[in-house]
Amino acid sequence: MQYLKMWIWPGLAAVACLSALALWFEAAGMESELRSRTLSALRQNHAWAQVGTVGRSIVLSGLAPDKASQDSAMLAARNVAGVRKVVDSMALLPEESPYRLSAEKTASGIILSGFVPHEAARAAIISTLTGLLPGIAVSDQMKPARGAPADLVSLASHGLAVFPRFSTGKIEITDDTIRVSGQALNPDDHEVALEVLASIPAGALSATDISPAPVSGVYSWTAVLTADTLVIGGYVPDDTMRKAIMEHGRAISEARDVKDQMRFAAGVPDAVDWLAAAETGLKALQHLSEGSVMVQNTTLGVQGEARDAQAYRTVDSLLSGKLPNGVVLGTADIGIAGAKDAVWTASFADRTLELRGAVPGSAVREKLLYAAALKFGRARIDDRLTAVEGRPDGFEEAALVALQALSRLEQAEVRIEDGVVHVEGRAFNPASRAEVERLLGENLPPGFSAHMDISELQEAEADLAADTCQAELNDLLSHNSVLFHSGETSIQDHSHGFLDRIARVVQRCGTVRVEVSGHSDADGEKTENLALSVRRAESVIEFLRAAGVERGRLVAAGAGETDSIDSADKETAEAANSRIEFRVLNQPD
Repeated sequence: MQYLKMWIWPGLAAVACLSALALWFEAAGMESELRSRTLSALRQNHAWAQVGTVGRSIVLSGLAPDKASQDSAMLAARNVAGVRKVVDSMALLPEESPYRLSAEKTASGIILSGFVPHEAARAAIISTLTGLLPGIAVSDQMKPARGAPADLVSLASHGLAVFPRFSTGKIEITDDTIRVSGQALNPDDHEVALEVLASIPAGALSATDISPAPVSGVYSWTAVLTADTLVIGGYVPDDTMRKAIMEHGRAISEARDVKDQMRFAAGVPDAVDWLAAAETGLKALQHLSEGSVMVQNTTLGVQGEARDAQAYRTVDSLLSGKLPNGVVLGTADIGIAGAKDAVWTASFADRTLELRGAVPGSAVREKLLYAAALKFGRARIDDRLTAVEGRPDGFEEAALVALQALSRLEQAEVRIEDGVVHVEGRAFNPASRAEVERLLGENLPPGFSAHMDISELQEAEADLAADTCQAELNDLLSHNSVLFHSGETSIQDHSHGFLDRIARVVQRCGTVRVEVSGHSDADGEKTENLALSVRRAESVIEFLRAAGVERGRLVAAGAGETDSIDSADKETAEAANSRIEFRVLNQPD
């Protein structure tokens, strides 16, 4: 018995321990296998669930997003092979109502806050965000909660899609609606953001507040009218103005297709009524068969072809009247259908310049009148010009050349018709004739040619007496003067015709000598003014010599700023004192 106690009982104890260990390992493996199979069954739709095992029993814990998910998890676990019992230790997430989720883009990154129904939703939202903005810092402050709308992740994805177009911004989801606000990176990104938001399901977008980006460069607006379309583009500050402009555009477009290519941008110039400026442009465009209008900063420009003369007058009246606050008129290049072949003429006789025909707009008309006053001095100008657009390109340059030619001829007329500049008249001397021919041969713009019929004046039969000569010179000086470039001795071409007439009189004065004296205003040093007046007198003498006057009959003198003419108006005084005078030296007392 003693030996039995020594050998048998220890053996039995060892066998018992080994058996217990075998049973334990078998149970642990079984539990691990059951837990693995249960987790696999729950992974797709119930990732939030946690799984424990007690023998063949499964213990489910964790926060279920809703009762249906909780029940579904229980059913999925019961259906796992080998599971004898499922113990429900789950709890429901706290419920949020209203259900909120927000994402805010700042200079330092994205802040996510609010609630998500489960970790899969959290992961999907963060994945969408990092896909749109790779490398951006994300601060995840979202918490789990029940009550989420079924399309929460989809709605968040729609809202987050605008973030690449914002410098800063925010989306706020409340239940099944979303509000979007932000600062656009630039006008084009603003438009893309609006297109992205347009894809949000109808009724889900509760509000949009996108701040326009400032414009880099000129703030402008345009409208281009063709036979088939009206295209409106450029910048507007907000959607209200955009809609108002489009409504006005459709009202004047008749059967044309109206295309909206406007962009939102900040930066409307101070004190400018931008809507009124655009509407004024569209009112002008309404009377054109085709054309364009543009507002650039504070300037309104219009070009195109009016439907008829009445339409032209309507546009001209509109643009010459009171413009919207802060707006000034720039280029107004408006024509009339069928006006391209209109005739323009200019003639000079008996100290009267007569201007007739069509010119391309009031701006060109004013330029021609200004040039005429410089070339013909105080001659009477009979202005019968009609500001009618539609003239060929280059008309203004051609008309200025024609006026210059006219100023150097006597008994002359110039005419522009069908792209041909016709010039008829008599030159005062060979030099003036050669210069007119050179001008018409070299200075006409492309598309224009010249037809010349120019002869020279015949010599006078008898010389003028000295006193008559002086009277003739004084008479010419009472109607015109010699113009110089500021601070220089070179004579402006406006005065060439006037000096041709002076030369003609001097040539008829027989052998008397004529003093050419220069005068200056009081600006600058006296010695410099005196020297300048002498040099200017010498320039005039050189012109007269080229025109055929014997050099020996001409004497240069300079008076500088002495013998000045007083005037209350400084500009008038300067013009009167910067002058050339002619005096017959051996005129009888």
